[in-house]
Amino acid sequence: MIEMAQYNYIRFLYFNQKKSKRAIARETGLHRDTITRAIENPEQKYRLSTERPQPVNGDFKDRIKEMVKANHE
Repeated sequence: MIEMAQYNYIRFLYFNQKKSKRAIARETGLHRDTITRAIENPEQKYRLSTERPQPVNGDFKDRIKEMVKANHE
């Protein structure tokens, strides 16, 4: 899997510098299929794979929900 910086660099080389897929593969050391996927997929997004801890309000989450519900009523 390539990083976002590499993904953006590949797209920059292809669209702005007008380099071929083979030249980009030679320059970056990645496979041409990887280069093709990076070029053809405009929606490359970062996905968070694990749940992040909530140190500030993690323990009080249930209490906050109760207070909001009570305030709404």
